Amino acid sequence: MINVWLRRIAWGVAIYSVLALIISAVLLFLAPNRTSIYWLWNQVTAIVTIGAPVLGLIILRKQPRHPIGWLWLLWGVAVSLRTLGVGVYYLGGSRSTGYSALVYFLLWSTELSNLTTVSLPSLLMLWFPHGQLLSRRWRILYIWLFLANAALFLNLFQSGTNWNGNNGDGIVINNPYGWLAPDSVSFLAPIGFFSLVFIMILAAVSLVLRYRSSGQLVRLQLRWFILGGFLYIILTLYPTFFIGDTITGTGVNLLIFILSFSAILLLCLAVGIAILRYRLYDIDVIIRRTLVYTILTAALGLVYFGTVVLLQTVVGRSAAEQSPLVIVFSTLLIAALFNPLRHRIQAFIDRRFFRQKYDAAQTLTNFAQTARDEVELNKLSAVLINAVEETLQPEQISLWIKSK
Repeated sequence: MINVWLRRIAWGVAIYSVLALIISAVLLFLAPNRTSIYWLWNQVTAIVTIGAPVLGLIILRKQPRHPIGWLWLLWGVAVSLRTLGVGVYYLGGSRSTGYSALVYFLLWSTELSNLTTVSLPSLLMLWFPHGQLLSRRWRILYIWLFLANAALFLNLFQSGTNWNGNNGDGIVINNPYGWLAPDSVSFLAPIGFFSLVFIMILAAVSLVLRYRSSGQLVRLQLRWFILGGFLYIILTLYPTFFIGDTITGTGVNLLIFILSFSAILLLCLAVGIAILRYRLYDIDVIIRRTLVYTILTAALGLVYFGTVVLLQTVVGRSAAEQSPLVIVFSTLLIAALFNPLRHRIQAFIDRRFFRQKYDAAQTLTNFAQTARDEVELNKLSAVLINAVEETLQPEQISLWIKSK
């Protein structure tokens, strides 16, 4: 009976989240001012976060008491609360005054929803994949997480202007619930922030420890989760370091921002596949290629820009007057280095992280060379049996050779 009610509550929360996110996207689309990075972030986030409550509902339909399913539902509610407030603010012309008490609460609660979404990743890492801590000793993180959130929560009641966004690019109103002097609780903000950072680091450590102490199935689930989290972090941080915080410029930059804000979908997909165990493929190949091509891209980028700067210095031209020969030479150099560098990086990754498969690949390579040169049947049979034993490790092995 409890499971039935939990499923009904999950349906209600999921429907609310999806409808609120859709309404938020519509309000943001109808807003007169649609040029800021904060507007774009909330617009894209309102659309892609629909996957969070949907994933939570799918998990809870099968396992109504699974904490990670409720975590994704809470994620959807928190994001919908923020995007709905931002949508109302932008649709109203970004005014700082003149709202009703309900709208003021909605605008103020956007910062509360930001606090919620910052705390949820720690719980996701601590609970994944079964919704339980690694051991009872990790319960201390619950208390630490509560105190960190309490410190940040008190800052929401500071009197004065309430800023929600980067560099003023967000909601700017007089805090309707500001009854604390700013100096009295301002010191709690850095304490709470760095506490959350340390908790996330410890949560990541718990993932590593869980991986080392778990069986093959849990390890495969953790691989999916780590892959999704890695891609999410890379896509989220890339615009910050390489583009900045403006959407003006080329269409490529705009596309990169949209992909960055949509990165949560990859994490939802990875978590959904891992928990539901649907087509839980061995993703070692994907992980290997992701590592190889990430390192390869960074290395080639450094080589390209370093070559351009060096040759520009030799030629004696400024950056605004780049020589076509410099660009052509740098491009040809990158093309020449691509395959050799890729093979070296892949060999390094295989030796460091996929030693067993690397040894198997080496064994098959050695067998191929022997099979090409060996003409004596008995020696070739022995080499074949040895290669199969080292790569597949069967309980028993037999070899039949058809006579003429």
